[in-house]
Amino acid sequence: MGRASLMFVILMTTIFASVLVRVQRSIGGVPDVLIRNQLNKEIENVSDYVLRREVRNANSQDFLDAVLDEASSAGNISHIETYAEGERRIGNCDIQRIEYSYAHTTDHYKVKTQIRGFMQGVEVFRDAEMAFSYPMATLGKMVPDVVYLEFERLNLFTWFTDILGWIFGVDFDARTMADSSGNNYESQFEGFSLISPSAPYSIVDSGLDEEVEEWSGAYSKRYLKFNGYNNWVKVNNKLPVGSAEAESLNTDTEFSLMCFAKIDKNGRDVSYTFDKFKIPDKRKQQGTLIWIPSDATDVSMQDKPSAAIYFETTNKSSATGKMHFVVTREDGEVLEVEVSHKRETPVWKRDYFLWIFPYYEIDKKHEEHSWNSYGLTYETKNEQSILTAYIDGEKVGEDIKDGAVRAHKSEYGMILGRTPYSLPDDIGNRHFFGIMDQAGMDGKAFTPDEMELWHQGVMKSTLVQYIRD
Repeated sequence: MGRASLMFVILMTTIFASVLVRVQRSIGGVPDVLIRNQLNKEIENVSDYVLRREVRNANSQDFLDAVLDEASSAGNISHIETYAEGERRIGNCDIQRIEYSYAHTTDHYKVKTQIRGFMQGVEVFRDAEMAFSYPMATLGKMVPDVVYLEFERLNLFTWFTDILGWIFGVDFDARTMADSSGNNYESQFEGFSLISPSAPYSIVDSGLDEEVEEWSGAYSKRYLKFNGYNNWVKVNNKLPVGSAEAESLNTDTEFSLMCFAKIDKNGRDVSYTFDKFKIPDKRKQQGTLIWIPSDATDVSMQDKPSAAIYFETTNKSSATGKMHFVVTREDGEVLEVEVSHKRETPVWKRDYFLWIFPYYEIDKKHEEHSWNSYGLTYETKNEQSILTAYIDGEKVGEDIKDGAVRAHKSEYGMILGRTPYSLPDDIGNRHFFGIMDQAGMDGKAFTPDEMELWHQGVMKSTLVQYIRD
């Protein structure tokens, strides 16, 4: 009996030890899987960025014709650049190869990239290509040069990666938005999104290749959703508050702000969510597009941004409200253009769970409506301060004050989708309820022609024939 008991104990111990070893191996593999997933996200973003940068660098048709040796035959001539390990590195990714060639005909060009990603012993590769035609080069000159958020990154399950990061002590960087300007400003998506705050555009037949991810304009693959109660993006300054050094992301004597957006025509009514349960009526609080804070230490300056673009709901039952374009000077004087603006797009759809609980989801009908662009420029010249406002690339107003005074210095970054402070009269943080794309800042004041060129360049989908990755 004693021998039988001993054999039973040995057998069970062996089985238990085997199970423990298998569990340990499985757990040990979890970090590698997470690292690989994170690396795949990063290499996708780097690949998109490099493709667009190389298209912009091809700054004329003459340049490409020269690079391709003015070939008379299509499809068999290419220009290839290869790079050694570490020679052209972005984050955890190395650019290994860039190739320019003709795409089907000598009227269209193609750029291919090969990227290698590596992190903690894990290695991934990605090949991608983009076909384009001119005048793509003109768009390259109008890309905001301080910060430019195109929202190309697919940020999946940000709330879940927050939990995993807390468990494993790893920063998965799942909320980061990529800056396409080349200045690499850090920006982060805030708030709750069940699956992803970024969403893809429709896929349609391009006529040149099998399929193209189209933006009803532009060479963009995704846009960013704002839920109207806690979604926003913070772009951080690189220098600390009080630094004596110059900061590119700073409002001074000359700059431009711009973005594309679809502002929901109805606003967010009472609804229920996974993270907050019940959300009160937010229709009056719509909606901030861009807000650059002035002085966070002075309460009297909270409603005086260094620069801002926002929509004001004047009547909750009406789609017509007011667009505001604002700049606060260093001396506290405020320049503002205010214009009537009608929201046309049903971006979010209100539905019901169990016929009782209303909730919101993206309304596919928004694809039937065009995007709107919103921009402002500020400059000081001829002893004057000049604010100019634009909608869809067209000038809609101007405010001029005597004195060439710079805009109020900003040391607190840039915010998309809300104000940093709760405003009076039940306005709250004026959260944006809609979708946004192509948001940025340029260090100079665009001329009316340049603002129009930027708007048209983004809207003309014919410039990009296809994107394949």
